[in-house]
Amino acid sequence: MYLSAHSTLMPWAHHNLVDITTTPDTKLETALFWHIPKSGGTTAKRLYQCMGQTLAHRVGADPKFGHDKDRDIVVFEPHVGKDWKVVNVDTTIRAGILKAGKMGLVERGVADLIFTMEPAFAGEKLYSPDHPGRFLALFRHPVDRAVSMFYYLQSATWERSYRPEWKDMSVMEWANLPNAERDYMVHKLVNKRFDEDVGEVDLIVAKELVRQRFVVGLMEEMEESVRRFNVALGLDVVEDERNRECMREFFGDQEDEEKENDGAAGGGDEGERTLANTDNKNSNKHPKVSLEVLLEILMKSQFIHNHILSLHIMSKFDKDSPEYKAIAERNPLDMILYQYIEKLFEEQKEIVDHYYVRDDDSINNPQGDDSVSDETGSAETSVAEPEPTPEQVEQEDQTLQENEDDKEVEMPKEAIGNLVNVNQSFVKSDNITPFFWHVPKCGGTSLQRLYWCMGMSIANEVGGNPKFAAAVDRSTLQAFKPWTDNPGRVVNVDVSTHQGIMDAGRRGFLGDAEQAEVDFISTSEFQFAYTMLYSPTHRARMFALFRHPIERQVSKFFYLRKATWEPTYNERWQKMSLTEWASRERGENNWMVRKLVGKDPTAELTPEDLKVAMKIIQTKFVIGLLDRYHESIHRFNMFLGVDETSPRSQQCMDEFTEAKASNKRGKKNDGNSYEHPEAKEGSPAWKSLAQIHSYDVALFKFIRQEYGNQAHLFQGDGTTALN
Repeated sequence: MYLSAHSTLMPWAHHNLVDITTTPDTKLETALFWHIPKSGGTTAKRLYQCMGQTLAHRVGADPKFGHDKDRDIVVFEPHVGKDWKVVNVDTTIRAGILKAGKMGLVERGVADLIFTMEPAFAGEKLYSPDHPGRFLALFRHPVDRAVSMFYYLQSATWERSYRPEWKDMSVMEWANLPNAERDYMVHKLVNKRFDEDVGEVDLIVAKELVRQRFVVGLMEEMEESVRRFNVALGLDVVEDERNRECMREFFGDQEDEEKENDGAAGGGDEGERTLANTDNKNSNKHPKVSLEVLLEILMKSQFIHNHILSLHIMSKFDKDSPEYKAIAERNPLDMILYQYIEKLFEEQKEIVDHYYVRDDDSINNPQGDDSVSDETGSAETSVAEPEPTPEQVEQEDQTLQENEDDKEVEMPKEAIGNLVNVNQSFVKSDNITPFFWHVPKCGGTSLQRLYWCMGMSIANEVGGNPKFAAAVDRSTLQAFKPWTDNPGRVVNVDVSTHQGIMDAGRRGFLGDAEQAEVDFISTSEFQFAYTMLYSPTHRARMFALFRHPIERQVSKFFYLRKATWEPTYNERWQKMSLTEWASRERGENNWMVRKLVGKDPTAELTPEDLKVAMKIIQTKFVIGLLDRYHESIHRFNMFLGVDETSPRSQQCMDEFTEAKASNKRGKKNDGNSYEHPEAKEGSPAWKSLAQIHSYDVALFKFIRQEYGNQAHLFQGDGTTALN
């Protein structure tokens, strides 16, 4: 079920949070700890209080301290003499998060660590690309956590969710309550209310969010988890005496413990010692050692003497017990997610340990945003290895092609199951919906206008535009005409973004028997769309227009200098020459390969990724080329079942295809097309862009070859192979 190579991050997580592989920089990022109830969050909070960290959580907005009404950020000591500070906000709840966002909590950079129970909401409302966050969390087995919560809320009179009626219930009775909590973690990660259902799509999104953006810890591995958190937070627990003492207070002295255990048979469980010194009124224990040993450990705690009467000793249920099964059945997605997190915990050790390994040059000589390097115009980077040259990629590709017979390229199983093979006959089916992959600045907008002119129904971003809200009822999926002077129709969904695709999927788009009429969908989000909207029982037939990557990049540069209506419009580019702009990466490299294999812009690409991208294009796409536009549209017409002899089709072809094929702007295309200078092959700009987008350049060369090879699919219709 988990898509190991796919990126399904929500936009806020993609832009606002640092990737798990990125070396921590506490000057640029603000850490957030997701406090999952009964999973060790209170212990973590008190540990970092002990270390003197400035925290943002519930305490800062407590009226008894007098700062809850302040309109500006205030950092203060809630308890004189204890030498730890809080910020005057409550980031544990949504209202407090919104207030903290308005007050500029993250922008001010005053909090070392933010605690919240609303990770998705906080990630979206508190952070930004300019002030990113790093997420941490302690996780606990869902059954253990649920049972702990059951016993805790029986007597936690200080909690708003105190449940005295549970005191006389058995665990089985409680587990069968109709309003019992379900899949807490998945709900929180995808920002859904508990009265909303969560499903497989939500689980995938939750997994990806945790995999790419969380430093994960396990309550059963508390000390190791905290060690990793300390690394991510930039805390020195070796040289810093205070931090070292706090670690000793919470986890004991490792040397002393080893001495104590030298002659002991079997030794103790690290998890017991880890949890021992952190008890308080928020804790209740599962005994894994004898009761005498447990009580001896607990009595040494700095907190337990205040709250020992609230300690609950409970049974830890066997996996085959009816209690365990009842709770697990109520939390199926959380069970899967936790199993996945356990694997992530093992894998992340190497990643976190590599935070220690730093490149001195990258620290001492960081490149500014506007730096320009050598005469080739390629930029020096301080994080990643430079992209290979086109010649290197071509050589690698040749080697890969030579080894093709020895090693079969392995495509994602979802691509195999959800996408129709290109050589399958072009016959319309209720179980197949064509999918146009809209590669930006490759003629995709013109293509959609052509088919709207022919009266087709397309699902893209238009159907979700708020200005058409009055024209259609969102409670049902339907196609409607947004324009009075155009026969084209759109479906009332927005499949241009991850959020829109997920929303369309929840509403049953392409999944319900009663479906809105749609001739094809169009989106740039290739992998997310085909995994979220399609399935082996309702597959996608792919087609796309391609353009040389360097020409596409140059077109994008000149377009975004003028396109003020675009969210990616960049005013600074207006003052740049093409050579200056092309001198280094501008937030994008190898877009096509990354989209095809599902890798984020910051992830390293490999020759294997190029092989997979080629395989997907070769086996799943009907290919069109912008510089062979007329012939490409002719192929697409056959593919879509368009009658080119009808007067309406001929009129639309004349209006859109002829103008595009002759490099003239059609009457309806002025808003998305600009005449602009080209980068000459061999020029500094061309060389630099070829270096930055070397994988896409190699892929496009392959695409041109495949375009010619696909001529046999259209034999007898007048098309010709590419020379």
